[in-house]
Amino acid sequence: MSADSPREPVPSHLPVDNAALAAAKGLRRMRAYASALLALSTVVFAFAEWGRDRWPWLAPLRAFAEAAMVGGVADWFAVTALFRHPFGLPIPHTAVIPRNHGRIAAAIGRFVAGNLLASQALAQRLEELDTAGRLGRWLARPDTAAALATRIAGSLPPIVLTIGEQRWRDTIGVGLRKAVDTVITAPRMAEILSYMVGHGYHHAILDHLVGEARSFVAGNRKFIRAKVAKECPEWLPLWVETQIAQSVTHGIDGSLAELTAHDHPWRQKFETFVSGTIDKLATSHEFAGRVDDIKGQILDDPAVDGYLRQVGADAYTRLIEGEASIQTMIEHTLREAGQRLEHDTVMRAALNRWLRDATEALLVPRREMIGALITDLVLRWRTEVLIEKLESHVGKDLQYIRINGTVVGGLVGLLIYAVTTLAGR
Repeated sequence: MSADSPREPVPSHLPVDNAALAAAKGLRRMRAYASALLALSTVVFAFAEWGRDRWPWLAPLRAFAEAAMVGGVADWFAVTALFRHPFGLPIPHTAVIPRNHGRIAAAIGRFVAGNLLASQALAQRLEELDTAGRLGRWLARPDTAAALATRIAGSLPPIVLTIGEQRWRDTIGVGLRKAVDTVITAPRMAEILSYMVGHGYHHAILDHLVGEARSFVAGNRKFIRAKVAKECPEWLPLWVETQIAQSVTHGIDGSLAELTAHDHPWRQKFETFVSGTIDKLATSHEFAGRVDDIKGQILDDPAVDGYLRQVGADAYTRLIEGEASIQTMIEHTLREAGQRLEHDTVMRAALNRWLRDATEALLVPRREMIGALITDLVLRWRTEVLIEKLESHVGKDLQYIRINGTVVGGLVGLLIYAVTTLAGR
């Protein structure tokens, strides 16, 4: 599209941009200041010229005002010439932006494609954004999680009704089977275990199991005593049976407590066992075959098939009825995900890395097309719209140029007057 092609008008129903309104207001204020300063310089010059013979001491003021007026007019002309013809006259090399609408559009498109969407610049910008952290902080807010949960839960019943109960049950069953079949493979399990070992999660799991075992022992002392009494001879005194039972209980609890030490030999054996299992899962075809056989036996079991169908039917009923527990579960899940993203640096870094890679893969190969779309969009703006947008962003600073030109021009005029006066003496 050429620069002379018809421009598309801006729709009048677009939402109000408060930032644009504030920028326009600031531009009008600074333009009024600059024009008022130029008018003041003109009035002062006229007054000094009128009273020059009567009050000779007005000569320096006249020189200042004269040069300030010239500097202000020159800078007004330069600033105005960027956006339009001064006084509407077609003076050469004025209305620079309207005359170069097409070149400006092409330059903006090239800049976005060649700089903002360049691979390294985009990756660095995405890394600085910390999208996962921002998402986590947003989801962790109670009002955000509650509002999202309400919307999601409210949209589920009509979606599920559209799908239908039979298709829903089949979809849930097939989806769960496919998820199990995809996730439970020897190489994938090796990757999961490697990730857990690399972050020390296997020790956390062992600590949790040890804690549960100690709680079980502490809560079943009577059961242990009864077992000890059953195995002891009938002639053994009761207090001896009690002492033996207490010794057994303390011995089991003490052994479990020792396992909490990270240098315990059994922990080292556990570490060796986990590492060996990862190697077998990753490299052994026999081990992989055993995993597939077990998985196949589980998935082919009619009871499992019935269970999956029942899960689908229960989920369908609960979603149709819009149970409050669904919304509560969604809200809890969203809030927990937000807290994890906010505090788990490893998870946040992994999600940021995934988002960065996905965004790069989506945008970088298409940056030329995006640049062309931006060029076409700017070309479709009316020239008045382009001028308005540019003036709203840089016009305020340009009015400072007018003010500076007026003040600096006046100072230069005063300096010239002083030099010429001294030289004439």
